[in-house]
Amino acid sequence: MAENYPRGTKELRGSFFNTHGPAYTMSWFSEHGVPLKIEEDGRVFPMSDNSSSIVDCLLSEARVRGVSLESGKAVSAASVRDDGKFLLKVLNRGADAPEYVETTYLLVATGSSQQGYSLAAHLGHSIVDPVPSLFTFKVNDPLLAELEGVSFSKVQAKLKLEVAGSNVPSLTQVGPMLITHWGLSGPVILCLSAWGARYLFSADYKGLLIVDFIPDFNMEDVKSVIRQHKQRFPKQKVCNSYPPQLGLVKRFWRYVLSREVSTRFSRIWAALSNNSSSSISRLLKHCAFKVTGKGQYKDEFVTAGGVPLPEISLKTMESKLVPNLFFAGEVLNIDGVTGGFNFQNAWSGGYIAGTRIGELATTSNVFVG
Repeated sequence: MAENYPRGTKELRGSFFNTHGPAYTMSWFSEHGVPLKIEEDGRVFPMSDNSSSIVDCLLSEARVRGVSLESGKAVSAASVRDDGKFLLKVLNRGADAPEYVETTYLLVATGSSQQGYSLAAHLGHSIVDPVPSLFTFKVNDPLLAELEGVSFSKVQAKLKLEVAGSNVPSLTQVGPMLITHWGLSGPVILCLSAWGARYLFSADYKGLLIVDFIPDFNMEDVKSVIRQHKQRFPKQKVCNSYPPQLGLVKRFWRYVLSREVSTRFSRIWAALSNNSSSSISRLLKHCAFKVTGKGQYKDEFVTAGGVPLPEISLKTMESKLVPNLFFAGEVLNIDGVTGGFNFQNAWSGGYIAGTRIGELATTSNVFVG
């Protein structure tokens, strides 16, 4: 599990997921009336394919357990009194004056909201500057944009970045990829953006992406396949006839031809030079794209940054700096790759924090933000 968290890999290798890991989560939702399904890539979704099934289940269980949910309010400030209790300043939408809430225990679970970072900082914690993670890549290529919707079940993608003063590690991922009208998306791109989030931010989201569209073939195999196809279909047009074993679609094959190979679509295989055949092979195995930014929409799913993990005890989710202050979820400097890992982090952390607070006091009031 821990290997799927760019921020948190080292820290989460302990017992974090032992008591409330994926198996427990799946069992809990199934037992509470939400049947689940497992996709081929291992991701888990409700059978309804509707996120409201999860939300409704959680809200229903909160009502059953007598949890008081206060909506339309915002905690604008928090302080620790001399007796160790927390005093929260709560702004109520439509009210003229703020409300003040006193609580013995405080759990901050505010996601990537600035509100949570501000509260944590005011209470004495440092904050790792938040930057976007899990986003798509923008590529300015009109010919590529015409392939919108074309997907690949498996590619290998390498991201090369230049960041002054930084030794950028090798960023390589293997997985599905999707072509969009603004560039590239899909799990392989989202994972690259997660592992390279801070480097991409420093590089102003510009770099070079090298894609191997047929990673299960080595270069010599690709050349051999193309050579055999040429020998078998010499009179067929190159733009319409291509080796089916490569698993490509015609639209993408024509993109490959139009991009690098100096050949007209009317050219037949017999007229294709060996140099052109080699060029096609190289492009399929090492296709370069200039990344010019994040996807044009604000589609990042999570944020890298937040309260540093060394300031938190992951066994209880309690602050090491402020007694009875707890954190869970994305407000911490933990973020995972795509596939449900960020949900699991939030649920596991919330379970651990809630259990610890319950152990400390069963009657004291608890405010969760």
